[in-house]
Amino acid sequence: MLRCRGPRGILLLLLGSLVLWSLPNFVALPGHGNRGQRGRPFSDSALPALPALADPEVETLEAVPEELSPVEEVLAGVSVAFSLLSKALACSAIVGTGPLVGLWSCVSLGFASIAGMRPGVVAGSAAVVVVPLGAFTAVHGLQLVPLVVLLAALIEFAAGAVGFARAVDLVSKEVLAGFLNALGLALLMSQFGAMSTPEAAALALICAALTQFLPSTPVPSSLIGLAVASIVGIVLNFDVPTLAAKAKDPLAFAGGLAALPQFQLPQLPSMEDISIALPCAVSIAFISLLETLLAARVVDDRKCEELCTFFYDENGELVITGPDGEPASVDVPTSTVLSLAAGNGLSVFFGGFGGCGLVPQTVLNLNSGGGGLISVTSYAATMILFALVLAPIVGQISVPALAGIMVAVSLDTMQFGPTFEAAKAAWADEEGSRIRFGVLVVTAVLCYQVDFAVGIVSGVLLDRAISPGGIFNQNKTPA
Repeated sequence: MLRCRGPRGILLLLLGSLVLWSLPNFVALPGHGNRGQRGRPFSDSALPALPALADPEVETLEAVPEELSPVEEVLAGVSVAFSLLSKALACSAIVGTGPLVGLWSCVSLGFASIAGMRPGVVAGSAAVVVVPLGAFTAVHGLQLVPLVVLLAALIEFAAGAVGFARAVDLVSKEVLAGFLNALGLALLMSQFGAMSTPEAAALALICAALTQFLPSTPVPSSLIGLAVASIVGIVLNFDVPTLAAKAKDPLAFAGGLAALPQFQLPQLPSMEDISIALPCAVSIAFISLLETLLAARVVDDRKCEELCTFFYDENGELVITGPDGEPASVDVPTSTVLSLAAGNGLSVFFGGFGGCGLVPQTVLNLNSGGGGLISVTSYAATMILFALVLAPIVGQISVPALAGIMVAVSLDTMQFGPTFEAAKAAWADEEGSRIRFGVLVVTAVLCYQVDFAVGIVSGVLLDRAISPGGIFNQNKTPA
């Protein structure tokens, strides 16, 4: 996961983002003349590429129905909220705050995302945010956490204002598949601690199997798996931890109005405070932007839409359309970035520590029948119900059952089909296939072993270098 590695790490991230922004051919090439030309530096047909992530033959990427039932969307939001409960608690523990702070951070990001984030993307407490923030609080304490998150929100807002969202067009299918493979594996490994006993492993396996193999509609399979696994644990009297037992604060799941967050204004910082908080804020903002935009790309691929793809006219000018295909003042990726900044800023005023778009929960949302604004609204509203009304019941949910949901989500996140096809093409030594597979592998290894920001930046730079016209492929010209 992402870690603050001091000035060298921050410098690497800044240089990486600067290189991405200044790469030549960032927008459509001269002569790319009409609407429908994507903002790619070269044609997708120039080299053999991975199968599209929306390939209907890949089981883990089944097409999402175009007509979304409101009932199914509401239930999908409930399912996402359940899957984020233990994660929100864990994020709070990593930062060192109260157990419900992560939950209210999810609420802030959830409601802010309704204003302009790409429909279907779920935003909330994220490990890639709290890991560097936890390292920061271990040294400097909790006093500067609001400043760090507020600075990160301002950086994200500035990135949206200058059009940083166009960087999503630089992420090829290979880089995206490598990132998702690493993310899915990291998510899978993070659940092993909750399955350390035979009883816990059995409950997690029951929940994961039901989540994976039952139909996702009309009732999300993850909710059924969670209920069945929890009931089995109670009936058989398994000695497994519950959410209430895992929480450090015994009143965390007492519910009532006392659980509401307190509105607070950040204190005016000194220049010394800013100099201390800024490096961690830059790191958090960078990876938050990347994961949020990649989550938006995942929704595009799953729904066979191109809301987060940039198009240019014959003059190289950006053609901006809204979700309905009509001309709009702000493109969807940019509005997604601005919504992320708003959500993180809002969380600061309620004592939260922010977050970003979450690929695993976005996948779960789509798999459960969600994909629109209703499911995201339902997710945020359900989090409020969890804290205020249903807290005593929620506290009795077993941790291994929630781990089972995340095991199923991790398997859905990993790109087994595209990775296998890329490996098979590389084995057959098809033209350019070994290089493309190498990009996928390098991205995945660096994302998992180093951190996601370095992995994605390195994958994009390598992908650019081996593309037609790149420094390692000077004999070919862009298509």
